[in-house]
Amino acid sequence: MNSRSFLLLGMFLSFVIASALNVYPLSFELAGFRPMFLMIVLIFWIMYRPTIMRVWLVFLIGLSADLLLDTHLGHQAFCAVLMSFVLRVLLIYIKELNLKNVWPCAAIALVVYRSVLWVLESFSHGFIWTGFGSLMMSMVVFPLFWYPLYWVNGQLKERAW
Repeated sequence: MNSRSFLLLGMFLSFVIASALNVYPLSFELAGFRPMFLMIVLIFWIMYRPTIMRVWLVFLIGLSADLLLDTHLGHQAFCAVLMSFVLRVLLIYIKELNLKNVWPCAAIALVVYRSVLWVLESFSHGFIWTGFGSLMMSMVVFPLFWYPLYWVNGQLKERAW
């Protein structure tokens, strides 16, 4: 298996695993602290592979999150696209993509994603305030996802010519 197909397989499997973790049943007390696994993986791949993670693919992943989490169709897709644009603007000012530079950008992207999602859900009739537990846990858990995804990303050795 060449390194390009390994990268694409790793990206696909990371989204499948994140989707499974997103819908895994938890008790009522812990459900408010479930990290946004799918968005954590999406943030990583937007930052490290922006040529693969185009706007349409981000929108489709947001639509799949809408279907998985039973939100109004388009809410999470819109938030994911908006988060992608914010990340791309932040990436203009980053010279090196290491954990200490990426983690604050991921935190900003998660805040943008979650706050816009809260605003969109407040207009719907079935809004339930979940608090900041999910947002805080997502920020804390990001480095745990960063290390294996960084290893998968590092397996592709692209030439500059």
